[in-house]
Amino acid sequence: MLGDRENEVRRWKMLPWFLGEEFAALRAAEEATPLVPADVAAAATKANQVTLLAAQSIPKFRSEAERDLYEEARATRAALESGLAQIRSSLRCLRMEQESVPALLGELVDAVGKLPTTAATAVALTRGDGRKEGGEDEEVGAAYGA
Repeated sequence: MLGDRENEVRRWKMLPWFLGEEFAALRAAEEATPLVPADVAAAATKANQVTLLAAQSIPKFRSEAERDLYEEARATRAALESGLAQIRSSLRCLRMEQESVPALLGELVDAVGKLPTTAATAVALTRGDGRKEGGEDEEVGAAYGA
């Protein structure tokens, strides 16, 4: 009987965190002294619904690289949202003139400096042939007679 208990504990530890409540209800229904099959079926149905709902919300990845890119994008988004929240907060204080302007401007500059660099990439205008308009490409082309 001790082996059964160890297996049960091992099985409970493997359950995802979001199923704990439903499986506890299922276990209680199964161990009830007057076993009521309808209660067991209802608890099992509820646990199954939660499992299916959770499975639908988990993103599917074709490779580890795709999963890593997804996680990196989520981290970048979180950093952007945090930085923008700090900027909004500083701007609200600036509008309300509760603090000195130089100190708030310093906070804004710091917050903008902490934003991920991937968000600061600019879109370059191109000509029809795919080269950038103006700037370095024309200088290089002029040097070669283009």
